[in-house]
Amino acid sequence: MAGSEQRKPWRKVLYANEDYPDNYTDASFLEELKKNVNERRVSLTTAIAGAALVSQQLCLIITFCLGYVLLHLAVVGPTAFLGTCCLLGACGYALYTPPLIKLPSHARSVIIFFALGYLLSPVLKTLTESVSTDTIYATTVFTMAVHLVFFDYGVKAFIVSSSLSINASVFGSLCLASRLATPYHAFVLLAWAVHCFVLCPVLLAKLGHPPLITVIIIIICTFMLYQFSPSLVLLFISAVVFINFICPYLFVRWHTYKDNIYGPWDEAVVTS
Repeated sequence: MAGSEQRKPWRKVLYANEDYPDNYTDASFLEELKKNVNERRVSLTTAIAGAALVSQQLCLIITFCLGYVLLHLAVVGPTAFLGTCCLLGACGYALYTPPLIKLPSHARSVIIFFALGYLLSPVLKTLTESVSTDTIYATTVFTMAVHLVFFDYGVKAFIVSSSLSINASVFGSLCLASRLATPYHAFVLLAWAVHCFVLCPVLLAKLGHPPLITVIIIIICTFMLYQFSPSLVLLFISAVVFINFICPYLFVRWHTYKDNIYGPWDEAVVTS
């Protein structure tokens, strides 16, 4: 006991603690321990609002697919469908309210898009025409899932890639375009894809993603799905409830168990 009492106090200095074993941990070692530094707790309301952005994109994907079904089954003619696209685009442009000085430039871009899209539609329709329909549908499901996962929801993360998200949705649209009757149908579907995956997200971001818009979009998708299959409505509502309520609740609940610890074992940070 006398030898242990004469030992020098332990210090956090390398090669200065010869009297202590290598695995010795002094009581003062954890004095600098810090937990959850700069932690930002997320409320359930905030989590639900963030999950609503995912529901919006899911609804846009469903809306696009329903447009394809309408064209594929000849429920709506391509000209009437294109006219509806133009009308919706004009309404969205009015809500977007950009500076009027840019109106001629935007009109020129629309004309160029329609001209090139119409001229290239025969080529675009035949790109995947030789692929089987089952493969086309499976590829479309995969590309739409990629679009949903990598979409920019306003959160800085390494997984976010707007270019990959848009390219995936466009490729899925090209796959479905090859299943339509004529190149004109394919052109109309691609125009609809631009509305759903390019213009609508920009407009929703401009409006600030209001909750009312999310509710309206969900109601419209539910009504349209009901016209085709009530079972799809049940599946869609289940997905919306899971995304908007169950996932945020689990996230907030499990986030309380998260602990980030900081202490003397971390790498030194040089501050000026």
